[in-house]
Amino acid sequence: MCQLKKTLGEIVYETRKSKRISQEMLAEKVGVCKRTIMDIEKGTANPKFELLYMLVRELNLPLNQIFYQDLDEVSNLKEELMQEVKNCSEEEMKFILTVVKSLQKAWEENEK
Repeated sequence: MCQLKKTLGEIVYETRKSKRISQEMLAEKVGVCKRTIMDIEKGTANPKFELLYMLVRELNLPLNQIFYQDLDEVSNLKEELMQEVKNCSEEEMKFILTVVKSLQKAWEENEK
């Protein structure tokens, strides 16, 4: 099945909406006017690197979707997993790491 690539504007829009941030709030956080955010989301403007960097940082944008849309689904799953782990406390990360290592070991033993 062929999947259409998303534009930067679509990615910014979807991510902003999922985080429940208004265009005005995002514009204020990255130091531009609302119109700039609107134009980026509509695809009628491309941000300069400095603004793109601020958008990536502020929205925690998935870089694979922006720069490497041709990567396979495994890379997208890894990116999604990393995003979830970033939101964990240190204690939660230690627990998750233990679980992942146990699952990997069980998987390897099952494959033998």
